[in-house]
Amino acid sequence: MSGVDWTVLDNSNIVESYPGITLPLTYSFIKIAYRGVFAGVIGANLKNDTVLAKYDDILDNMIKSHNGRIYYCINNWYTLIDLMPFSKKIIPVWQDMMGVQNLDVDFSKRHNLSMWQKAKFCLNIAKNSLLIPREMKRLSNKFEEVKNYFDENYRENLSVTELLSLFHEIEHKVMDKWYVTLSNDMYAFIWTGFLKRKLKKKDVEINGYISGIRSLESLKPIRALLEIAQKHGNDANLQRNNEVQEYIKLYGDRSPCELKLEVMTYREDPSLLEQQIREYAKDKTKLDEMLKNLQYKETASVEHGFILNKARLGIRNREISRLNRSRIYGMVRRIFITIGENLHKDGHIEEPFDVFYLEIGEIQNGNTDTYRQMIANRKDEYGVYERLPAQSRLVFRGDALVDENAPANWTKGFTGIGTSAGCITAEAVVIESPMDNVDVKGKIIVTKTTDPGWVFLLAMASGIVAEKGSLLSHTAIVSRELKIPAVVAVDNAAAVIKTGDIIKIDGETGRVEIVQAN
Repeated sequence: MSGVDWTVLDNSNIVESYPGITLPLTYSFIKIAYRGVFAGVIGANLKNDTVLAKYDDILDNMIKSHNGRIYYCINNWYTLIDLMPFSKKIIPVWQDMMGVQNLDVDFSKRHNLSMWQKAKFCLNIAKNSLLIPREMKRLSNKFEEVKNYFDENYRENLSVTELLSLFHEIEHKVMDKWYVTLSNDMYAFIWTGFLKRKLKKKDVEINGYISGIRSLESLKPIRALLEIAQKHGNDANLQRNNEVQEYIKLYGDRSPCELKLEVMTYREDPSLLEQQIREYAKDKTKLDEMLKNLQYKETASVEHGFILNKARLGIRNREISRLNRSRIYGMVRRIFITIGENLHKDGHIEEPFDVFYLEIGEIQNGNTDTYRQMIANRKDEYGVYERLPAQSRLVFRGDALVDENAPANWTKGFTGIGTSAGCITAEAVVIESPMDNVDVKGKIIVTKTTDPGWVFLLAMASGIVAEKGSLLSHTAIVSRELKIPAVVAVDNAAAVIKTGDIIKIDGETGRVEIVQAN
């Protein structure tokens, strides 16, 4: 497949953050975020605004919404990655870590760089790659500045104009340095890829080497929540408990589907947190077991020490930025919830929640008299999207859809990517959303994908099978630390496996089998 007429949409990796339908406000925000991150990386290494401007169309379309679902515009990703030194070797590593299927696409005609400009770009990439760990530490400090700025300037009585001004201030302060997270992702991918290749030559499995990472940020919220459940799970006035209040202050934005602005987090609705705490407290034996699994030190290895330490550092910094990202989304969510309340109070929208059916540009520059009809039309439109099947990959030539993913052909079983060692046979429970009220204790969760907020559900399960994911996806990282077997990238698993089926999974080989159909 070649030529610029082709557009390939792929939901690998991004579906972890935006599963199912994503409403227009969130989509308009993440388009801004992706453009800012990629423009920041390219601009920091290209150091030529005139040439950077030639990539505007690509940078404006790093993601696309189709039928209400979010996809990477993957051809644009390949175009930008191809700018990097040794891109032909880096692309397979990137595909492996992102869980992207290989696509035979030629984008070489789209580059606008001279040989000298590309050489300069590659030199800057090499130089800046050495500074990534230092820059990630600076970014964490920058996040604290942004958080303090928001706390000092946000008030519920701000006008829509003032709230939009605060949003743009936060956007500017975040995007100024947030592009470093993309550089760190590539840093983690490359070093983990090196380690995986080195271990493969010795027929050694990698999961044991990249688990047990000290002070992994992703585990702090679940550990703190389990400790609260152990001490206060049966308290009558749980929401007034000081430790619960402190938890919301620190981790209230780490919730299921946390990157979809329209989904209420524990900060916005503390009753959801109370339900989660009481659910953990129901089974003291399981609660103690979960806490025990999280109380161990980082494993050490003299062999492969240099490469291993680089891979672990990249993974650790990646999880720090992910938690900080959820907090940034929490600030943005609070701003637009308040905007929705103002628009409702002024009679421009029927309900405060309706603001999520508008895009940011429409809120800033649109005609408020048109909002009600626009929202009504979009509610009808997105209602149709809800009934359409989700696709993992879509290929267009021009505006015409010419290909879409086909279901996997299951016989007795299937092999995905084993990301957390262990072999277990148990009852399957198929879940579409972590918000589903389903008992997962001792069962194997089967789902299309997970996001960081799934950690609270994964902690109670005995295993996980996901259609999407990779060695460094959130499902993989968290399941390793929780010591539960996990297999990802299992095509069509959530459609073939049914709740109540007895299945066997091997988190080392990646094998999934249906032992007994329900």
